[in-house]
Amino acid sequence: MKIKRRAYALTEMLVIIVMIIVLMGLSVRPMRTLVSEIPHSARVCQTLNRSMKALDQLRNDIERSNRIAGLAGGVLTLEQPGGMVRYTLSDGHIARRPAMNDAGAEYIWQLPHLKTETRLWSQSDRPYAVELTTWNQQQDPDREQISFKQTVVFFKKAQP
Repeated sequence: MKIKRRAYALTEMLVIIVMIIVLMGLSVRPMRTLVSEIPHSARVCQTLNRSMKALDQLRNDIERSNRIAGLAGGVLTLEQPGGMVRYTLSDGHIARRPAMNDAGAEYIWQLPHLKTETRLWSQSDRPYAVELTTWNQQQDPDREQISFKQTVVFFKKAQP
């Protein structure tokens, strides 16, 4: 008994090879975009995570403060029981500088591509809240990309 084997014809093999080449050619650009966007997205998420830690520290300091002393030149000053705490809020970093007797509590958060806008809410010339808007802004060769824009308002708790 003879077993008859069927093999692929040369034209069938060529058609399959051409289809594979066409599919690979169509998927190169999306794959290249995906591979370049993963590191970019990771950097943006790291910046967002660090900025949330800085904003949490700022919220805690505002809530513990006796009063919001002022905002001038991007420097927010808070009066606390242990002395003054100053925050430098600028594009690219947020720095916390405490009173002289509070050693070891200075923080500097490096936040590349983070932009900030700050303003005080006042009533009868007494600030009672800080409004802070942050966003991630990146310059691409062909466009400007803004992401994760958020505005938070931190209120000073009323004294008993």
